[in-house]
Amino acid sequence: MIKPKFKETIPVFFVNNEIHIGEEDGVAGVIEDPNGSIQYLISLIDGENTIETIIEKVILKYPDITAEEVQGAIQSLNEEKYLEDNAITPTLMGEYEKERYKANLNFFSLFTSLEDSKFDIQEKVMNTKIALLGVGGLGSQILYHLAALGFHNITALDFDTLELSNFNRQLLYSEENIDELKIEMAKKRISKFNPNVKLDIVNKRIECAEDVMNHIQDSEYVICVADKPTLYIQDWVNEAVVKLGKPLVSGGVLNTRGRFYSIIPGKTGCVECHKHTVIASDEKVNDQLNNMNQVNFQRNNAAISPNVAMLAGAMVNEFLGLVTGIKHPTSLGKMMELNFLTYQTYSISEWEKQEECSVCNSTSVTATS
Repeated sequence: MIKPKFKETIPVFFVNNEIHIGEEDGVAGVIEDPNGSIQYLISLIDGENTIETIIEKVILKYPDITAEEVQGAIQSLNEEKYLEDNAITPTLMGEYEKERYKANLNFFSLFTSLEDSKFDIQEKVMNTKIALLGVGGLGSQILYHLAALGFHNITALDFDTLELSNFNRQLLYSEENIDELKIEMAKKRISKFNPNVKLDIVNKRIECAEDVMNHIQDSEYVICVADKPTLYIQDWVNEAVVKLGKPLVSGGVLNTRGRFYSIIPGKTGCVECHKHTVIASDEKVNDQLNNMNQVNFQRNNAAISPNVAMLAGAMVNEFLGLVTGIKHPTSLGKMMELNFLTYQTYSISEWEKQEECSVCNSTSVTATS
C-alpha cells in the first residue's frame, strides 16, 4: 500500500490562507486554501497514512469534498514530483549505504514520483560496471566523483607516473608519491575514501584498439579521458566501443575550453561518423587533420584545477544520466563545449549515424543502453 509523504528536499509551509511547497524558482508552488482543507490534507501526507486512509479522513472532516477530489489533489502533488512513497524499501542497501548515500538519495528523489524508487537508482549506480581510461587530471577527479556517487565496480587504466607538475590539478595524489604509478596511488586513495569501491587497476599504455577492447570487455559503460597518443586514442577507443557495443562518455581540456560527447553504439553515430559530418560541412578540416598527423602533435597541458573540476562534473553528470535515465544526456551524439571563462555550455556540432561509416558498418552492434 502506498504511503505518500513529501520528499525531504521539499519544504511545506503556510502563509495566511496559502500553502507554499518548495523553495526553488520554477519548482515551488503556491496553493490557495480558504477553508483549511488542503492544509489538513497535507498534514495527513506524512508517510504513515495510505492514500485510502487519507481520503477517508479528509471526507470525514470535510463532507463536501469527494473522494475523487482528494485523489486528484494527491495526484497533482505527485505529478509535480513533490511526493514519494514511504512504504518503498531498498532491495540491496542496508542502513550503512542509506546513510553514506543519503544526499544521493535525496537528489535522486527529485526525479521520482510515487511509483518510483530512489533506492533503485542508487542500487543501479552501485551495480554498474565502468571502464575508465585515464586517471590524470580529468580522470582522477572523475574517479573521485564516481566513488562519491557510489559506483562500486570500476576498472581503471593508466601508465603514467606522478610528476611535480601534476599537482596543480590532480587532487587525488600527494607530492610524497612523485615517481610512483598514478594507477596504484589512485587505488590506495579511493580505497580510503570509499572502501566499498572495487577498483581494479591496469598499468598499461594504450597502443591499439585491441588494448582498449581488452580493458572494456567486461564493463557496461566506458569513460575515456586518456589523451595519449593525441591523434590516435579517440579512434582506437571509438573502434573498441562500437565493436563491443559499449556506451561511451569522453572528453578533454582544450586550454580555455573543455569538450565532451557521448555515444551509444547502434543508436547514435560514432566518432568516425562525426568526422564524416564535420568534413562534409568544411573541406578544410580534412587538410588540417592530415597536417596535424604529419607533425605528430602532442598537446601540452594548460589545465588548472577549477577548470578541470567543472569539466569533470559535467561529464559525470552526463554519465549519471546515461546510466540511470534520470535525465537525457545533453551530449548524446553531440560535441559539447564548456567555456571556462564564461561558464556557458553549448553544442558546437552534432551528428547522426553515417551510412558510409567504416567503423559502424564493420560489425553488427546491439546497443547496451
